[in-house]
Amino acid sequence: MTSRQTMFALATPPMACLAAMLRVSGPDAPALAPIFTNRKWQRCCARGSIDLPVGPVPCIVWMLPAPNTLTGEDTLEVLVPGHLEIVRDLEQRLRDAGCRDAEPGRFTRLSVEAGKLSLTQAEATLALVTASDDESRRRALADLTGESARRMAALTEELREVSARFEMSFDFSEEEHAPADEDRLFHDVRLLTAELRDLLGSEQSRVQREVPTIALFGPPNAGKSSLFNALAQQTRSLVSDTPGTTRDAVETAVMFGSNRCTLVDLCGVGERDADSGRFSESARQRAVTSDVLLLVCAPGQVADCARELTVLAGRDSALPSRTFWVHSMADLGGESPANPCGLPEQRVSAASGAGVSDLQFRLAMRLAERATGGATSLLRRKAREALDLLTAANAEPAVPPEVAASDVRRALALLDQALLSQAPGEVLDLIFSRFCIGK
Repeated sequence: MTSRQTMFALATPPMACLAAMLRVSGPDAPALAPIFTNRKWQRCCARGSIDLPVGPVPCIVWMLPAPNTLTGEDTLEVLVPGHLEIVRDLEQRLRDAGCRDAEPGRFTRLSVEAGKLSLTQAEATLALVTASDDESRRRALADLTGESARRMAALTEELREVSARFEMSFDFSEEEHAPADEDRLFHDVRLLTAELRDLLGSEQSRVQREVPTIALFGPPNAGKSSLFNALAQQTRSLVSDTPGTTRDAVETAVMFGSNRCTLVDLCGVGERDADSGRFSESARQRAVTSDVLLLVCAPGQVADCARELTVLAGRDSALPSRTFWVHSMADLGGESPANPCGLPEQRVSAASGAGVSDLQFRLAMRLAERATGGATSLLRRKAREALDLLTAANAEPAVPPEVAASDVRRALALLDQALLSQAPGEVLDLIFSRFCIGK
């Protein structure tokens, strides 16, 4: 990550509510505190007010000096009334003061870099936020508290001892007791395999019973049909400048990575709908029930898209956690403003192909998360690969000891990598791009 800059983000849902909190983290946080309160910079909670276009707005401010903060940086947390105009005015005030909008996952990534969280715990934070069932929540909490890593570390040390005994058995292979030693070794490998399978839980055998759906939703002329054809790599949906061309949903089967899904192009919803909303309700219903929603937004349609997302989130509060904000028509130039809903976002151009492959890759990752119950942390992925190797070492009919020893060594190396929880920068970028803004 580049040099430290002071950044801010909304830490509460981007919708009207009783109170909204903005988090500011970075070296300029102490200089910003006087905007809100006359208290000197120290660890405390203080009442204050902020001058905005609507007039003085009361607020509560938490001043949190570094390094004893979750990000390791000086941090301000500001609670204001949850009116969206107040929130937008406050965000603009912070921009004018030199703060930058935080990208997705910024604060959690800082926590990892500051040693406040492990990478496994950071990924568990995302898994907990997006968990759709009790089993997923339990697994995420185990990762977040460090329980999974502790159990994995103990199992790894036992496997290390078994691997060493395998190597010693080859040195004494001519001894009378060698066959008995091999039997004990295979027995111990079976026990450790069962223990690792139990640690990973039922995600190993989880099979989705239905093909997941990815829906393209947004205002008329947002570029949904063009993007649909680009993602499907075939012309299935009619493209026209006339609003309301797509009425009935258009569907096709698509593979993203190794996961099959149904891609759905929904009719445009909003003020420019040529059919006066006749098909809007069915489009909203399909959008709410989709497994992944692509909210497609052309230049000038940000307000329409934000309004529609608020409507959908009112029907399913978990919908934003499975939604991508897609800035379409990137070939027209100009900067697309950050989406006001704090969603993961992607700029694409169906005409030039820019960003389409990146979006396909992110969809493949999202479908992979769904197929494994969201357990795609580095620790769990490496552990699953290790489990496959240990299962092979126990295959029937019995494999030669030399082959089993090789599988055990490779499994041990994978578990060591998992517990180190280190990853290249591009892998970290991908992990934290899945977070929403404010996390």
